[in-house]
Amino acid sequence: MTTLGPHPEPAEKTNASPRRATFFGTAFHKVSERNQVAIPKHMLKVAQESNEGSLLLMRLNNEGYLRIYTQQQLDAKIDEIRGREDLDLKVRSELVRSLSRNAVPIEPDSQGRVVLPGRWVEEVGLRDEVAFCGAFSWIEIWPAAARRDVERREQEQSQQSAALISEIMDG
Repeated sequence: MTTLGPHPEPAEKTNASPRRATFFGTAFHKVSERNQVAIPKHMLKVAQESNEGSLLLMRLNNEGYLRIYTQQQLDAKIDEIRGREDLDLKVRSELVRSLSRNAVPIEPDSQGRVVLPGRWVEEVGLRDEVAFCGAFSWIEIWPAAARRDVERREQEQSQQSAALISEIMDG
């Protein structure tokens, strides 16, 4: 009898890879006198369950809001920049450094609260109340009044889009 080698073990079934953190919805939260605010529970849960690392707060290009990324998602953006062969190496390096300098690690406490950097609170106007908005790969933190204005304008301009969305979703 000839031996053909070890019998392969049946392949173990592996669970699907963890779900990528994707953020949806809008929630309004009060900001304390100490610039402390709670990340909405549903958004924080998504970030924690994704196992994509710590959370990073940043402001890009003087936008009127802040962004929260998971470490993995920001790393992916940095890798994307590094892979852009259409950009000069010096430009790619500066872009990576700029993103890195603008990212502030945040660690929610047991109640999901984080402290917003005072400089950004003043520059963006994040006093009293903020809106946390899911932007698929990240979370935006807007001054509540500014976000309500944007939503009002979008609603006024989107009658045609609303009809198309209804058609797609109902079809």
